[in-house]
Amino acid sequence: MAKLEIIDWNEISQRGLLVRINREIMHPLGLAICRNPETGLSPGAVVSDDGPWVYAEELDTETKPRNDR
Repeated sequence: MAKLEIIDWNEISQRGLLVRINREIMHPLGLAICRNPETGLSPGAVVSDDGPWVYAEELDTETKPRNDR
């Protein structure tokens, strides 16, 4: 059996996936995955005390995963 590669939350973020997970899944639920950029570890998610995160319309909400390796 091949050894599976495991990536930390820093790598997930560098690939553009953390923004997409948060904006598309977590933020509408009033949650936000957070991470420690020094360690690449995540303690979990921040819970909003006033509902979903909302963004101004002028912000670019299109985030594409990076695959420039």
